[in-house]
Amino acid sequence: MQFGIEVLEEFKMVLVPEVSSGPTRRNVWFRLTLPIAVLLLVAAGGGVFLKNLYRDMVYYTVIAIAQDLISLVVVAPTLVITGLLARRGSHRSAFVWLGVLIYLVYTYAIAAFDNQFNSLFLAYVALFGCSLYALIGGFLSLNKDAIKACFTKRTPVRAVSFYFALLGILFYFTWLREVIPALLAGAIPQSVKDNGTPTNAVHVLDMAWILPAFGIAAINLWRRRAVGYLLAGPLLSFVVLLASAVLSMIVSMHREGYALILPQVVMFIAVFAIGLGMLIWYLASFESPNIVQVFNT
Repeated sequence: MQFGIEVLEEFKMVLVPEVSSGPTRRNVWFRLTLPIAVLLLVAAGGGVFLKNLYRDMVYYTVIAIAQDLISLVVVAPTLVITGLLARRGSHRSAFVWLGVLIYLVYTYAIAAFDNQFNSLFLAYVALFGCSLYALIGGFLSLNKDAIKACFTKRTPVRAVSFYFALLGILFYFTWLREVIPALLAGAIPQSVKDNGTPTNAVHVLDMAWILPAFGIAAINLWRRRAVGYLLAGPLLSFVVLLASAVLSMIVSMHREGYALILPQVVMFIAVFAIGLGMLIWYLASFESPNIVQVFNT
């Protein structure tokens, strides 16, 4: 309840802005929200509404459009709302905003490198670049030590750490179970064949970036180090968005006649539900008597 009241108060601040004494570093990065949102509407809207945009394999096209739909109706509004609130100093919104940016870097790295060349190629590149630099700048604008000091004793440190560790182990096992046998047999993984791409970019980004990030966050949060508190909120937000996109893909694939894999469906429903619960619990445990202290200036 308290969290909801704070969000309404912060949104009111956006509608009735205060006079600022000058720009801060955080304002510079949060100002990228608008151009990123416009690019996202173009890229995702094009995927949903432009016929024959995608020149990829049928399987790949189905999941790409499903993800575009989530990007359009869930990710874009979340980006704009949290970006506006974060620019006004909302700590919780800044965590979610960073999570949205992780999702966008992840999604449009895949689109830029793996999609067959199409008329929105430059939009994918621009989204990837803008989101990447906003993500880096956004993290640099936050004071991790001040953030740690604002979390209360009821912060679910152990639960979130365990959740990240479990996700890392689960998905390393899932991807390596496909990749290693293919390497030993001198064959191509089935997911690569289905996508019609040189490699599976999800394997690359997960094993090189996202899953190690889960491990770093889990270890540091378990040990109550500042960087763990900083990473946990954005990574939980990313997990919720990505799981919702995967569930959209599963529904779209089923509608196109692909068989449902029940364990996969159950797994991603659980990932989404637990991740959302963890995110709400985590953000609710953040209490800052002086919001400005959380941001570097």
